[in-house]
Amino acid sequence: LPVSDAAPGRLYIGLCAPGRRIKGSLIRVYVAALAAGQTLYEKYGDAVDSFLTAVGYFSSLRELGGMRRLVDDDVRSRLTQVEKRGLKKRNLRLPTAVEELTSRKSATDIPSLLERMKQKFPPLGQKATQTPLDVLLATNMISVGVDVGRLGLMVVAGQPKSTAEYIQATSRVGRSSPGLVLTVYN
Repeated sequence: LPVSDAAPGRLYIGLCAPGRRIKGSLIRVYVAALAAGQTLYEKYGDAVDSFLTAVGYFSSLRELGGMRRLVDDDVRSRLTQVEKRGLKKRNLRLPTAVEELTSRKSATDIPSLLERMKQKFPPLGQKATQTPLDVLLATNMISVGVDVGRLGLMVVAGQPKSTAEYIQATSRVGRSSPGLVLTVYN
């Protein structure tokens, strides 16, 4: 499918750090992606809104739970120190900045979460009426029935169980704006 305004396309990048634990690699990828999004946002404004919410995809709840703890602690603290590397500092507003879309969520909570996923970041210097998501951690629940056009950044932890699952999950980003899919292999 040729890239056009109707089909903006996705860029797929595979990342592998031999000799390193996948959790350490994921922390660095999340920090780099979130800080780079903030840097672009401060430079170009609303045009890069789709890269401000990082969607994390996991094959199991156990992996997702571990990453949730890492985002709340390590990623959040490292985002305050990225200025040394030429990126903009970013503050994750816990507990509302990070959500998960998994079977652990109540069916009554999912519609409000989908609305939060659609929430754009406000223009620089203005306060949001509703807090947008910085990070959404998801299992294969995101593959079915989630159609949020503003999502443009996904970090995939490892290789999903099947090619069909990989295609279905990663097609959730880059629907109305260009998408970036970062797959971190172990």
